[in-house]
Amino acid sequence: MVDMIGDGSWWVLVETSVGGDSRWELVHTIPVDGGREGAVDRAAQLARTCSDSGFEANEPEAYGRRVFRTAETGWLVEVGRSSWPKDMKSPITLKTHLRITVGELEHESETPVTQPPAKSRLRRALGGS
Repeated sequence: MVDMIGDGSWWVLVETSVGGDSRWELVHTIPVDGGREGAVDRAAQLARTCSDSGFEANEPEAYGRRVFRTAETGWLVEVGRSSWPKDMKSPITLKTHLRITVGELEHESETPVTQPPAKSRLRRALGGS
């Protein structure tokens, strides 16, 4: 376990809204070289070019978007995509909201591997595992 306060690496963090209950889920983390400035530049670029999943879009022009800078290192992005399902008489447009922020990794530790549960006396007596 190493504390890296002040000397951490810089990351771009992408969250998407989940369900209709205002929850957010971290879906993508991008380590960035170039310090804080490099991470801010990368995050701003991603806000303008990401797909509705939060990853770099192959064709960013296929999406509509509104990018709001909410803080010096944070953006709220509304990404829209239109499709025309075969059984519909008109196209539908789906919108997704993403939060893109820059963060400095200050601490990291690996998740410990858990051990299998111990056999209880009753389970051993009954021949269970």
